[in-house]
Amino acid sequence: MSLSRSHKPTSGPKVEINVVPLVDVSLVLLIIFMVTATFMKSAGMHIQLPTSSTSQAAAQEKREIVIGIDGHDALLWQGSVVSADQLAQELRKEAENHGTGSRIVVQGDERASHGRVVRAMTLAQEAGFSKLVIAARKDIGHD
Repeated sequence: MSLSRSHKPTSGPKVEINVVPLVDVSLVLLIIFMVTATFMKSAGMHIQLPTSSTSQAAAQEKREIVIGIDGHDALLWQGSVVSADQLAQELRKEAENHGTGSRIVVQGDERASHGRVVRAMTLAQEAGFSKLVIAARKDIGHD
């Protein structure tokens, strides 16, 4: 009994798997996922922004911090509900780690109370941030 392979010529077709199309499709899917992932900035936050006819996209700053306020006046930090004290602590950490030059974007649901939006902005100012923005959707079609 021999452990070597036999050298018999095969007369059937040679079977191979062509991986080039598989790699092409995989790369296209990767690019699609990367592009669509950039549009999911407020993942975990289900906030309906109020509309404004003067709303415009702000120029990109070096860093942007998003504070959310849902329709039940709950404060949201990175998609999680936090208390006012926890938000103040997180904002102080951001100021220590990255400085106070970042822009704070308050995404308040249109059903959120005005006082809660002002409280979030006050906490950001107390942490040392001065660039505060209230997010709104562009109102199209109403004159």
